[in-house]
Amino acid sequence: MSESLVFENSELTEMCRYVVSSGGKRLRPALCILSYFACGGKESDVPVSIGAAFEIVHSATLIHDDINDQGEIRRGRKTLHKEYTLTKAIVAGDCMFTVGFRLLSNVRSKIVDYIVEASGAMGAGEFVQKDNEHYSDVTEDDYMRIISGKTAKLFEACAKSGAYVADGTHEEVEALGEFAYNLGLAFQIIDDALDVTGDPRDMGKAIGTDLLEGKPTLPIIYAMQDKAHGSEIRELFEMPSIEHEDVVRALRLISSTDSIRRCMDKAREIAEKAVVFLDSVSESVYKDSLRSLAGFVVDRDR
Repeated sequence: MSESLVFENSELTEMCRYVVSSGGKRLRPALCILSYFACGGKESDVPVSIGAAFEIVHSATLIHDDINDQGEIRRGRKTLHKEYTLTKAIVAGDCMFTVGFRLLSNVRSKIVDYIVEASGAMGAGEFVQKDNEHYSDVTEDDYMRIISGKTAKLFEACAKSGAYVADGTHEEVEALGEFAYNLGLAFQIIDDALDVTGDPRDMGKAIGTDLLEGKPTLPIIYAMQDKAHGSEIRELFEMPSIEHEDVVRALRLISSTDSIRRCMDKAREIAEKAVVFLDSVSESVYKDSLRSLAGFVVDRDR
């Protein structure tokens, strides 16, 4: 990916490469590449290029997300706007979007349709989440709609793109899209649960940031339903500004409820649903890897 991020301005190149060099799970390109080969694709350059495009677009959204959330640490390093400047980080994110789309300029137009639709869904999902910060009446269905846009639709687009350029059948393309979409939902639920229970050293960032920012995540929604502690958690969540000691207390209260268990059960249920869609795909080592990916998503600790 880094070789695609070259600009006339050396600092801009450095900034964009700083973002993609910080690691990450690379699930999106993995979905694209595995779906491609699961549908009989033969040329490795094709899915790798498309997967890189999706990962670069995803990385661009993270730059802007960190700015919106005033985040300071991601993957164990300073966020881009903290390492450089706010205004330059905004521009770097914009430039990374253009690189992502440029990498798709030589592929079939359908792939561009997929990424455009997913990008729009991501923006809409983030907007709705932002619009509901510190709003304690957000429902589980509301939450699922938010993460559908901000996470699952891009997962879906990655898998469908890989399957499509491999000339997979319509049934295979749709099945792999459904698999990845549901995997994205499960991934985000686990991600939000880890913001309560994760180890900051493993996560590469502080925990409790969702609560601090007032994001209505599923662990918080479930915890606010608790008979013993729900009212206090709700009160803390609704506070427009919350002190560190209150965040610590809220995390302790959430952990004392059945919220995390319910989140894990929900994520596993969705991941199991995802795997069923793989029945429409022929057996192969690539299908096995996709199945294993579903297990990784729900069992991870970071």
